[in-house]
Parts: sequence; C-alpha cells; structure tokens
Amino acid sequence: MVTLISGSIKAQLANSKWKGVLKLDNPVNVTFDFGKDTLTVVNLDDNSVIETMIYTATSSAFTLTKISGQSDCESSATGKYKYQIKDNSLLMTVDEDTCNDRAYYLNNLQLMKN
Repeated sequence: MVTLISGSIKAQLANSKWKGVLKLDNPVNVTFDFGKDTLTVVNLDDNSVIETMIYTATSSAFTLTKISGQSDCESSATGKYKYQIKDNSLLMTVDEDTCNDRAYYLNNLQLMKN
C-alpha cells in the first residue's frame, strides 16, 4: 500500500508541466517540465532551455542534480526542495542546495499546472 501511495505521489510530478515566472534580472515566463526522471526548465519567451536536471521525488520533497544549463551552478550540483501540491498549484521551498544561485530563484517559487 505504501508503495502505491508514494508511486502515485511521484506520478503527480512525473510527466507533468508547471508554468510560472522566474524573477531573474527581468521576469521570465517558464515551464518546469517534469519527465520520468528529468526536469527541463524552458524560457517560454524565446523557447530556450534554461536548465536540465535529474530529479528524484518522495511524497513531500525532491532532489535536483544539474546536468546542463545557464545557471552558475556547477555540473552535478545538488539541491533538496520541499514541495506542496494544492489544487493546480506547486509550491517549492529550499531545504538545502549546494548552488546558491538556483536556491535563490527557486525558493518559495509557485507554479501553476500547465
């Protein structure tokens, strides 16, 4: 039973897309595209990939590991984030992240189901 519950929770992130605004130097409209085990962050304004990361998820947290992207994070920089899904909203809060650049922009980020 527990396996089914955690599997269904991860399924909430797997193969889902979430839309929001990253407050960089200028606000950027983005989608967070969670695949089976890869998260791709896409700039909707110019359709460019901002970051590609591997993720693993539990019922209330996920871990991100950078593969490639535009942030100042080192390749393989890892971050742990807590998340809540309520209605069609995903709220992320940083637990710990070796990349301050990513943590700064993702902490308290709210995305809407796309």
